[in-house]
Amino acid sequence: MDSTLAAATAATSLAPDPYPPADQGFVAPLHLLYRPETPEGFLLDATAPAEQHFVLSAELPRGHATFNDGPGDFHDLLFVAECLRQATHFAAHQYFRVPADRPAVFVSSGLDVLRLAPWRDTGGPAHVSLDITLTPLDVVHGIPRGLDCRGEVAIEGVACGSARARLLFLMPKVYESHRALGRRESLYSTSPATPRAAAGTAGPEPTAVRPGRVGRGRPDNVVVGPPLGAFDGEFVLPVVVAPEHEVFRARPGGHVPGPVFLEASRQATLIAAAELHGFEAAHAVLTRWQVSFRGFGDADLPMTCTVAADDPMRDEAGRPSVRTRLAFGQGSRVLCTASATLLQDC
Repeated sequence: MDSTLAAATAATSLAPDPYPPADQGFVAPLHLLYRPETPEGFLLDATAPAEQHFVLSAELPRGHATFNDGPGDFHDLLFVAECLRQATHFAAHQYFRVPADRPAVFVSSGLDVLRLAPWRDTGGPAHVSLDITLTPLDVVHGIPRGLDCRGEVAIEGVACGSARARLLFLMPKVYESHRALGRRESLYSTSPATPRAAAGTAGPEPTAVRPGRVGRGRPDNVVVGPPLGAFDGEFVLPVVVAPEHEVFRARPGGHVPGPVFLEASRQATLIAAAELHGFEAAHAVLTRWQVSFRGFGDADLPMTCTVAADDPMRDEAGRPSVRTRLAFGQGSRVLCTASATLLQDC
């Protein structure tokens, strides 16, 4: 059966959906095809608590304010991450019967570009599909407490990438308790010199870097500020987000949305690679990203990204690439750690 997903933009992160389903973030519906392997799946439109398979189909966006903002050489990995997030959340509630009041939190996620050529934007329409396998974890009374997600990415029918994630479904009180504890730790460990952190309220945002420096054209798509300092090859950057951004926004009093971590990782990696190794943002593409979350980030508290770059290497075609290690934090509390690989396409 063919199920059309509501077009929503949310987080691939250790956080539940930041806002209810809406028509923002995507320019066309996504189509999810469920491929049941049991008679119950065909008859009842529901899965048994076992591994299940889906195929997601979508047109890659054209003219989108975020997904198509930049040099335009490659399709945006961020769109694929959002497709996987949306499909997984939909399947969890529709097919695995996870109660709607249990927030779904992503505890880890990853993306890989396995073949670069299909990701090139040729200027015309292009189709992307994800073969998704969902494996339930810790099943109690037929309902999983988590899901292991694996996706194989194809563009115009050519296999070219992979995606993966692990989710947990928390009881509401557990989620609220975990988030409150993390917030107290962030407030306690944040420097009193930062007024909005000490008060726990919003305040002036740091200045963002010039868009071209991080491969963007629009200032509102820049999510990092100029480095606050550089220590032994490590850069510390503030993470800044426009509060009304259609992809990166958060509810008042909400958590930092997952797309912010992916985009900030890419932009911080670009800055480090440019400063240390002469990479050019206009000709660089993110080919690998892995993240492991430790806690929730509060959208009204200052957040930093610490990035360190390894020495450049060359791929089989002789193109330079650099791997970075990143850590996002609020005060002394680490929200997540990540690694990213950037390829200079020249």
